[in-house]
Amino acid sequence: MNTQLDLTTVLLLHKSSFLVGAFCFLYARWQSPRDEGLGILASGFFFLALASTLAGYGEQQLLPAYLWTLSSFTLGIGGYALFWIGVRRLSAGRRRKADWLALSIPAAGAAIGLATHFHVVNYIRASVFNATAFAFLAAAALAVIADRNREPLPVRALFAAAMTIGASLCLAVVIGLVKPGVIPITTTYAFFLSIICHFAIALFALVLVKERAEAELRCSADTDALTGARNRRWFLTQLPGSNWHGDCLIVMDLDFFKRINDRYGHQAGDQALIAFADLMRKNLRKGDCFARLGGEEFGLYLPQTSEAQALVIAERLRRAVEELVVIGNEQRIVLSVSMGLAAGGDEGSWEDLFNRADAALYEAKRSGRNRVTSFSAATAPASLSMELSFGRVG
Repeated sequence: MNTQLDLTTVLLLHKSSFLVGAFCFLYARWQSPRDEGLGILASGFFFLALASTLAGYGEQQLLPAYLWTLSSFTLGIGGYALFWIGVRRLSAGRRRKADWLALSIPAAGAAIGLATHFHVVNYIRASVFNATAFAFLAAAALAVIADRNREPLPVRALFAAAMTIGASLCLAVVIGLVKPGVIPITTTYAFFLSIICHFAIALFALVLVKERAEAELRCSADTDALTGARNRRWFLTQLPGSNWHGDCLIVMDLDFFKRINDRYGHQAGDQALIAFADLMRKNLRKGDCFARLGGEEFGLYLPQTSEAQALVIAERLRRAVEELVVIGNEQRIVLSVSMGLAAGGDEGSWEDLFNRADAALYEAKRSGRNRVTSFSAATAPASLSMELSFGRVG
């Protein structure tokens, strides 16, 4: 490889990889409806392309050494600082003003260079530059991985891996300059390999934007626009196709909801639905599935929960709703909810379990509302009934 490509040719390809990446980021930024750090990433790559251009001119002795050494060093460090800021914003999906403090590093490097002229010594300048690039690339990779729990996109691992490889190449250059012969890789070859990393970084950054957009579309399709709770479509996808043993389903219905709309107005009714959904989500266990099924009806699927446990959970939720106060049109609205519970058995499909829960809900409403009723209580003969209703009539 070293006999086929000299440093000047590699620097030309190096600069081209930054330019291609920068234009890709700009195109994606143009297509994206919001600022996700793509513009900052493009600026960082443009800075790095300019630094590489100056270094190339310097290698061809087209610029004075005192001019291109410091300017290419400062622009390059500034480019990596902008790259880190852009990756942080792209990964987190939000702005952090403190990240801009990273630009103080290239400013400090320029000031130190003017004071000490370390930049005119090639191996010192290259060592400091690549060490700083290693730090920024490694920090960017860590930021992408750190955000994976909040947003588990598949491409994050590849994106971080590309930056980690780029950081490793920068570190290899530093080691090769400080202790020649320790690592069997030349600066020219390391720069050539980094070109591939630049293309990979740009590619995976764009894939991250694409995966995020697709995830948001899926979430939007599965979310109720009014309450922010999941919708019926999502809820049904969470239900197992068979083997309901050990699971429970609860169907909930806000009591006298039409009266709320008629008395306080539909806006107040919407506020009641939102408040109810928020209360439910805050009081659920990990793994429970809650969704708005339509109108004032909601569903709650409790996996690996016995009927007795489900009744305790339902009663706790019912009491929480009973204590909830909603202010609509400057008036105090008190809510109550009726719940029908069905424990998993030998149902052939989820429709059968829903029918049982609906029957229990009907019994809860028929018995006076503001209560929890299990399917066994709703269907068993009165003499053998295991009454599992709670609370007072609404």
